[in-house]
Amino acid sequence: MGQALEPLFTADDAGRVTSWSEAAARLFGRSADAALGEQVVEAVRGADGALRVVLRSDAEGGGWEVFPGDGAGDEASDEADHGAGDGDVEGPLVRALFSVSQLGLLVVDRDLRLIRVSAAAGSMHGSASEELLGRRLDEVYRLADPVGDLAAARSVLETGTSVFSRLVTVLSAGGYRQHYSVSAFRLRRADGEVIGLAMTVLDVTRRERDAERTATVSRVRERVGRSLQVMETCQDLADALSPGFADLVVVSLIDQVAGGDYPPLHPVDTEQLLLRRAALRTTGPPDPDLAVGGLEAVRDESSYVRALLQSRPVLLRSGRDGRDGRDDRLSDTPERENSLRAAGAHSMIVASLTVRGRVLGLVRMFRRGRSERYTLPDLQVVESAVAHAALCLDNARRAAHDRALASTVHRRLLPRPPGVRLGIDTAYVALSPTADSGTWFDVVPLSGARCGLVVGEVSGAGMPSVAAMGHVRTALRALAGLELQPDELLARLSDTLTQLAHEWTGVAVSGDLALTAGCVYALYDPIARTCSVACAGQPAPRLIGSDGRIERIDAPVGPRLGAPDSAPFAMATSSVGDGATLILASDELDPALSQEVVDRLLAVYSTARELADGMFTRLAADPRNKGTALLARTRPLPTDRTSVWDLPSEDRAASDARRITRRWLTERPGPPSADALDSAELLVSELVTNAVRYGTPPIKLRLILDRSLTIEVTDSGATTPNLRHARVTDEGGRGLFIVSRLTEKWGTRQSSTGKTIWAEQSWPVE
Repeated sequence: MGQALEPLFTADDAGRVTSWSEAAARLFGRSADAALGEQVVEAVRGADGALRVVLRSDAEGGGWEVFPGDGAGDEASDEADHGAGDGDVEGPLVRALFSVSQLGLLVVDRDLRLIRVSAAAGSMHGSASEELLGRRLDEVYRLADPVGDLAAARSVLETGTSVFSRLVTVLSAGGYRQHYSVSAFRLRRADGEVIGLAMTVLDVTRRERDAERTATVSRVRERVGRSLQVMETCQDLADALSPGFADLVVVSLIDQVAGGDYPPLHPVDTEQLLLRRAALRTTGPPDPDLAVGGLEAVRDESSYVRALLQSRPVLLRSGRDGRDGRDDRLSDTPERENSLRAAGAHSMIVASLTVRGRVLGLVRMFRRGRSERYTLPDLQVVESAVAHAALCLDNARRAAHDRALASTVHRRLLPRPPGVRLGIDTAYVALSPTADSGTWFDVVPLSGARCGLVVGEVSGAGMPSVAAMGHVRTALRALAGLELQPDELLARLSDTLTQLAHEWTGVAVSGDLALTAGCVYALYDPIARTCSVACAGQPAPRLIGSDGRIERIDAPVGPRLGAPDSAPFAMATSSVGDGATLILASDELDPALSQEVVDRLLAVYSTARELADGMFTRLAADPRNKGTALLARTRPLPTDRTSVWDLPSEDRAASDARRITRRWLTERPGPPSADALDSAELLVSELVTNAVRYGTPPIKLRLILDRSLTIEVTDSGATTPNLRHARVTDEGGRGLFIVSRLTEKWGTRQSSTGKTIWAEQSWPVE
């Protein structure tokens, strides 16, 4: 030949004509428009001459070129050019396709039994073509979906509608999956009788495995990172890798990371490092040696050390079946190696979870049984997957650290668990509280055996909310110490919160407001048996009488603290008898406290702590019940713990008060120490003298003995005394100074009928 010939025509892997030359048009008597897209057998039907079939090297996914037969030489080319061929082309073409072409060809009869197999198809099966003849398709090939694949073939026989590029999965003799792209066409005689099917078979295993690897990385990126919980993220990683990429996945965290500490910097000291299993996923029975929560030493496994120090995945394959002539081990520990072999594991990839220069843990992936062994391309998949997973795990770890920090601060800012006080018993309930929420409760002890009951929440979440809650709670306690009424206290607290919001630029939590809070404040007086309430964005307390009747204290709900609404806060006062129960609940929990729930609880429990435990048990089962409640049960005030006397507005009132005080204190159970008794007399004398000189009759003395001794002197004057430091030459002005030195705390509170000066003294007994 003088020069290379152009092909007569080209065909794809499905046997369809993709190009048609002018020489082919003259040789076969068909125009390009008529031949393109037809099956080769139909396109060359009735033509003469030998043909030569050559696999196309530039064709993606297969295909071939057809030239004039080698025996014809230049003459054949000339004849083709003139359309003067006398030979039969079908026979040589078919022989070439079945013997030379690398495209697998199968011909089956109407019973789907093989009657012709090309050399390439036999090679794909690993058998000689003759050995496959006479057997049905599902007898020759272990089809992964025999029902669907055979149904598709029968459909082509019945309808004549060809099937192109159907993906068929076959299990090889070794149990490995092979993927083929199969096209099927119905064969008919000249008279129209259907004689069977012709099938083209193209091995696309490599393409499908690459697609599976890509799908694995996509699955990891889709599933891992949806949660900010460390253990849940570990389990999501295991679930994304198995099944599909691994038969067994074990995700382990460095022990200090699992415990909430900072991860160590790379490179790590592998001699002292411990791994704690955090997640497991297997396609087979669970292995008790790989239970979640177990500890492993890194130094015991060289593969762990290599993966951690190199920060690259490590591939190990056992050579026990002799396929690669190797005798690698999957574990350096004999017991673990035996366990893995018993489970059928034959290959493993170990990869470190490393991000931002810190090491979080390890991931181990195993394939076992008839699964294909891991190969080097699988390492790229693992590298991409663990890089994403490590980033998500570090984000979850940081979030967990922030939650733990916020939770610790939150607990530190909350009061100690409330308990029994004089005339009242308190307890609290917290349902589904978030660790970083700004909710709080408080029981504030006040003078005269009174106490302030508080339930509140700051908008938003996280550290800003927790910090704001601490500020609000501190401010409330300080304002309560000024003996303010509930409505005035909330008004001043709202002003404080507004100022905080201006100072805390960027604290934005929810809505358009920078910082707001809901709060209900109840002031309970066990001596007067009254409860005064004011509400800011929270429902008023429920009052349950000793007869079980529930009513809500009629206190209007004012605006939230710090809100731009300038409406004033209102206060309502209600009488509270002995044995009554006050429930201060957040607006989330309040709807769950129905009459039925409360009746059942009160019928069983008597103390506030028992009532709170019962409420928690009953309501916690429903995840919709959330919020905080403070419970207070009133008790009769012991008659021997408080007493009141009227005093004359005369100079002798001080001596009368000293005598009354000594007699009353010595009659109480547990004799006081002499120093405590002398101090009490001095305090009473100074307070009564101050009332006689500067106050307005009538004058009353009240003593309250609990954990400490409270002395109260009341008169009808409105003038508030001030503590001052007298000079050496002054004859008076030292009374309140003496009081301040002898007491733990003292103060003044105003009422509609006058004022009360009180002092609280520690009360040790001998």
